[in-house]
Amino acid sequence: MELGRLPLTYDECRARFRRAAMGAGIATVAHSIAAPGPDGQELTIDVATVGAKDPRRVLLVMSGVHGVEGFAGSALQCDLITALGSDPLPADTAVVVVHAVNPWGMAWWRRQNEQNVDLNRNWRRDDDQPAHNDAYDEIHPLACPDTPTLPTTETLFAAAGDLVAQRGLVWVRDGITMGQYRHPDGLHFGGDRTEESTRIIEELAGEHLGGVERGFVFDLHTGHGPRGEVTFLSDAAPGSTQDEFLHSRFDPARIEPTVDNPAATTGAKSGQIANGIRDLFPEAMLYASSVELGTASDEEQLIATYQEQWVHRRGLREHPDHASVVWAYRCCFTPDDGTWERDALAAGAGQLAAAVRAVAEWS
Repeated sequence: MELGRLPLTYDECRARFRRAAMGAGIATVAHSIAAPGPDGQELTIDVATVGAKDPRRVLLVMSGVHGVEGFAGSALQCDLITALGSDPLPADTAVVVVHAVNPWGMAWWRRQNEQNVDLNRNWRRDDDQPAHNDAYDEIHPLACPDTPTLPTTETLFAAAGDLVAQRGLVWVRDGITMGQYRHPDGLHFGGDRTEESTRIIEELAGEHLGGVERGFVFDLHTGHGPRGEVTFLSDAAPGSTQDEFLHSRFDPARIEPTVDNPAATTGAKSGQIANGIRDLFPEAMLYASSVELGTASDEEQLIATYQEQWVHRRGLREHPDHASVVWAYRCCFTPDDGTWERDALAAGAGQLAAAVRAVAEWS
């Protein structure tokens, strides 16, 4: 991917993905969702499969679970497909590349889908009744204020500062991020049913991972961690088999267990897609990670999310001030910065190549 050329739109990302697959002689399969894009266009989850038709080992690479985060992941997937087209895999190995899990969010520059559902809190929602997030009930009026005008960051930090003083930073952090199921207009809403995109991903997992002996789910995100660097988030405890796999194949400094780890900078979440795919096949040796390309500080992400959520709930995206908020939000998760792009894409490509080797060499 030429530096300084990360696509601005979902349509361009999808076209590049399909063109990369075509250039490598790889067929793609498109799965449409019902919701349209900003111009009324069809939105699809696209899948390209490289390697064995009946593999024993599979690397599953996803992008755009959080739509606004999908642009760098899309570029990395295009480059991966091009590389795999000229570098054959072992006869029993396949790489399955799933582009734009949340195409609506990618097209509209939102983390959530068309129902304001965070798909990474929605896995198998029809079959699961998550524990209530009581902390978020207290946080919601502060995080999603019903003010008639765009709230200021001073308002946010005054309210957040008081709550942190009362409850502690970890309580507030986890209350916001772990997922909640009572406030459909709120942050990280996990939905009251399994969403269309999530259902499609479960079907794809059954198609491509059923009968596989070993596999790794590599779910590309942006936001968390040091700017331009990769962090592997693992919802498994230190010393677990998943933790040992990650440490044996990737830079240990980049791996962060979020379970039973007092040093974790983020907590475990409910309803995550990568973990859900892993747990579908208990008879297989499957591991999963949310692979983050760091973009901005927690404070910057909180401000951008706070204001964008207000625009979604009460604003007008066409209003100049509100459009500026949406653009700032987009840039928070895909920075308009050539240095970040160079560093993040290089780091991501290196980790993807390591993931391909890890699966291909898995004995």
